[in-house]
Amino acid sequence: MQTTRTTDLRPRERAAPTARRFRLTQLQQRNLWGLVFALPAIALFAVFSIYPIGRTFYLSFFEYSVVDPPHPVGLENFRQIVGDDRFTSSLLNSFRYVVSTYVPVWIFALLLALALNTRIKARGLFRTIYFVPVVMSWVVVSVIWKLIFHRNGLLNTMFLHPFGIAPKSWLTDLSLAPNAIVLMSIWKEVGFFMVVFLAGLQNIPSDFHEAAKVDGATNFQVFRYITLPLLQPTILFATVIGLITGLQVFIPQFVMTQGGPVDATLVLTLDIYQTAFVFLDGGKAAAMSVVLFLIIAAVTLVQFRLYRSRAYG
Repeated sequence: MQTTRTTDLRPRERAAPTARRFRLTQLQQRNLWGLVFALPAIALFAVFSIYPIGRTFYLSFFEYSVVDPPHPVGLENFRQIVGDDRFTSSLLNSFRYVVSTYVPVWIFALLLALALNTRIKARGLFRTIYFVPVVMSWVVVSVIWKLIFHRNGLLNTMFLHPFGIAPKSWLTDLSLAPNAIVLMSIWKEVGFFMVVFLAGLQNIPSDFHEAAKVDGATNFQVFRYITLPLLQPTILFATVIGLITGLQVFIPQFVMTQGGPVDATLVLTLDIYQTAFVFLDGGKAAAMSVVLFLIIAAVTLVQFRLYRSRAYG
């Protein structure tokens, strides 16, 4: 009897490793097919993202006039931009644009999301209306608002002239041109972040709000102690996206003012473009691009560190 049991178990013991090996082979085949289907996307990402970034880092150590072959100069391009007043001005203008545009955008978007997250009539229509500017391209929006800000445009003729206010040169005045672009950008961007905050609000379980209301909490207390803490991942996402988008802004300044008047709206990306394709200094433009890349990376890492310290500290 014992011999029979031993002989019966041996085939099963031999079959078990074989079955496990077969299952591992099937898993490897699925992973291989997944990689095959992902290869086109990986190739596109490598060609249009990874390669340009690597090429930019490479050219930042060369003198390159776009039309002539590059030759190495070491860190000379970085030394030039350190003392370049135009670069410093464009960098400061970029940060001013980010703060002036996206801080109001985040506030307005959150307020709109809170309002449209309630059971008001025609909330779907309001959501659509606020989201329409998002689907319009930056070029189209910039051209439309350039006509609105014209000296004989809608803003002067419809809103200033009836009150006896002299028409303003919105895009040629040193103090008004940056604010005009900021106003247009707020109108363009608020709808996107409204949708982001709406998604975050709808992911918060309603049980928390109902329990707080039962305990006698006011609407402000519910927002302060329940909604806002649970909305922190969404706020982090909106902050990072806003900072990256704002530091990379290019089209409004290029279409509406060309960086003027007197570099008042010259942002870093526009400065990089003009340095490379107007002044034909590709090496210096590459060095400026590297600095912009490092700034965006540093800002993003700081945001994640701050969020982690608040979440787990």
